[in-house]
Amino acid sequence: MAMRQRLDAPDSPEGELHWDERHWRSQTIHEGLLFPQIHREFQRYSEAANHSEALKEMQRERLASILRHAIGAVPTYRRTSTTTAGSADPWAQLAEFPLTTKRELSERSIDHCDDGIDPATCRVLETSGTSGIPLRVIRHNDAMVHEWATALVRNQRQGPAFDRKVLMPCLTRPNPWFEYTSPGMGFARVAQFGVIGPRGERPEEFVTRAVNFRPDVLTGTPRNLVDFMDLLQKCGEEPPPVRSIVTCGELLLPAVREAVSDFFGIPVRDMYAMKETGTMAVQCENGLYHVESERLWLEVVDDDGNPLPDGQIGEIVVTDFTNTAMPLIRYRTGDLGSMATESCACGLPHKAMNLVEGRNPGVIRRPDGTTLPAYWIACAARRCPVRRYQIVQRADFTVSLLIEPASTFASAHREELTRNLEDLLGVDMEGRVEIVDDASFLGHGRRKTVDFVSLLPDAPTTVEAAETP
Repeated sequence: MAMRQRLDAPDSPEGELHWDERHWRSQTIHEGLLFPQIHREFQRYSEAANHSEALKEMQRERLASILRHAIGAVPTYRRTSTTTAGSADPWAQLAEFPLTTKRELSERSIDHCDDGIDPATCRVLETSGTSGIPLRVIRHNDAMVHEWATALVRNQRQGPAFDRKVLMPCLTRPNPWFEYTSPGMGFARVAQFGVIGPRGERPEEFVTRAVNFRPDVLTGTPRNLVDFMDLLQKCGEEPPPVRSIVTCGELLLPAVREAVSDFFGIPVRDMYAMKETGTMAVQCENGLYHVESERLWLEVVDDDGNPLPDGQIGEIVVTDFTNTAMPLIRYRTGDLGSMATESCACGLPHKAMNLVEGRNPGVIRRPDGTTLPAYWIACAARRCPVRRYQIVQRADFTVSLLIEPASTFASAHREELTRNLEDLLGVDMEGRVEIVDDASFLGHGRRKTVDFVSLLPDAPTTVEAAETP
């Protein structure tokens, strides 16, 4: 009952949990209590990190275990005709499980939980809602232990796994400078800040503190890192000499990657992650995204849910091996990507994704009721040097492609986008490309960007997510 009440509780104001100091004190105590388990798994993963056979055996054992648990203890899966009896191949068993959508998880969240769930061993997390379907997800302590442990192994490949300084600018929020130590991140000292805090700090003061903090790692959404870069330039400050830059939470556009990398003088590595499962894949030095195969299994399916061969783009589907509180089996992420056809030259044994296209934004509706994928317009925008884009279908069915241009954006790019938009919409719909600043995007001020917004009267909840500050 307690967990049901927490799932059904009303939304808290965005940013409250993220920045509240009492929350972070509780979080660090929680991580500290789990650290012996985290360190134990870190050592185990370190030993298996470069041994493909050990990794495959770990996957097999964990997949078989979570499937048995789901059928035996989770109402949604118990009601299916799926069984783990009589088969020694857990991947064959997995293929018999139905796909799960975000909508199903939202409407029947309790049915996706373990019958014997113990709230004392779990955390309730909230997604950003930029997919149009905000969710509350329960993650067991064990799932977070394994996520932190794999992150420490990943950090170890790039430098020290422990005692790092991590700077996380979050410039879409008006919050003060705040520091804390994260046991789960290897006792990293983490600093977060917004642009102008309620205590009256000026942007120059934040910049000075950020530079003097001397971070080893700079991390955040691409949008926040670009804003931080702009803030440093505006204040005339040189960038801090970080050893690593990691982006997550949004699609990293090529122009943004280039701008951030050039400014800070080191390559940018991107992570593919979602609140429901944590980090799913991380980019290596060759640009491929390596799946965190110790914890997860990824598939790619077509629109009808049929598995696609490696190399073909489709929707990414994830199975989480470690979250027994709310097992996600063949969960449709809404994101588009493909699996690599060959092993990566970096030598990691983990399965690689050769691209992550980002979320399929939705559909544009014509007056006659037919639709076309907004993804087609998004692809055209991503091919151009833009810092940010947004597709907006207005109440009169017209479509605007809002563009915040990068420094190399030229009139020829605008003309190309205009032609692409006209070709995609056809003669019966009006479309235009608009060059705008950041404040002109719908949903300005949110932690994550929204790629597509429909202002049609009966549009789904995506527009609500975009317009909620």
